[in-house]
Amino acid sequence: MKAYFQILGACLIWGTYGLFVQGLGYAPEVTVFFRFLFGAVFLVLLSALTGDLARLRPSSQTKWLILIGVVNSASWLMLTRSITYTSVANGFILYYTAPCFVVLLAPFLLRERTEKKSLPALLLSFAGVVLIAGQGSAGGPGIYSLWGNALGLASGILYALFILALKRLPPELLGLVSNTYMCATIALVSLPLAAPWLAQVTLPGIMALILLGVLIQGLASTMYMIGLRGVKAQHASILSYFEALFSIVFAALFLHEAITLTFLAGVVLIIAGGAVVVSIKAKEESVKSC
Repeated sequence: MKAYFQILGACLIWGTYGLFVQGLGYAPEVTVFFRFLFGAVFLVLLSALTGDLARLRPSSQTKWLILIGVVNSASWLMLTRSITYTSVANGFILYYTAPCFVVLLAPFLLRERTEKKSLPALLLSFAGVVLIAGQGSAGGPGIYSLWGNALGLASGILYALFILALKRLPPELLGLVSNTYMCATIALVSLPLAAPWLAQVTLPGIMALILLGVLIQGLASTMYMIGLRGVKAQHASILSYFEALFSIVFAALFLHEAITLTFLAGVVLIIAGGAVVVSIKAKEESVKSC
């Protein structure tokens, strides 16, 4: 069960991301660039202090690690543009179709058996996200809305491929090594996009961005990838809905965003979906112990 709680712990920390974004007020490309830049710097320093720097040397898996980083950076950038062309709610609903694609593709790409017991959890959690995010605006009509919807759906598909690609890595690379390469790749990809706004970044902003990179990308993402070693891709993708839940809860607590009955209904559905996944794992371990 430890791996499952590592996934949930990572989602809890990731849930603070919206607070950083709202508090800093920088262009999305700037926030993304510094998140992954400082994440990479922190992980390299951590590797040096713990004597694990040799693990970051190029190997036969390096090209695969870089490709995974490119896929994830494309997912982030498409999500950002989807939100720009439609709305935050619309973009994230489409982004969180990723677990659906993981469940569909895992049997083919990972040879994971599709679990019928996981399908109710998937439906419950996705319905919860739709209820929560559905309180936002629907976005404007026209070609930009259509393009934004297409980008949002594409970001969800790419995020699903990112999760599946991580599961194909050797377990010893999942964690510090995979996260370091991913951070470095995304920082390089997003640098040209962030460059026009870099002069606007202040010293207090840099300090907050360092905290963002260390906490959310350095620690939480590494913990997620370590947890992924012992969690099926289908289960991990469903548990990722808790990131959306924690994001909305923190926004309500610290940004004074409204809590409605619809929101509470969404919370119940997401928690119910997560409870189903954890109960499936608990039953599996109970059977093994017998």
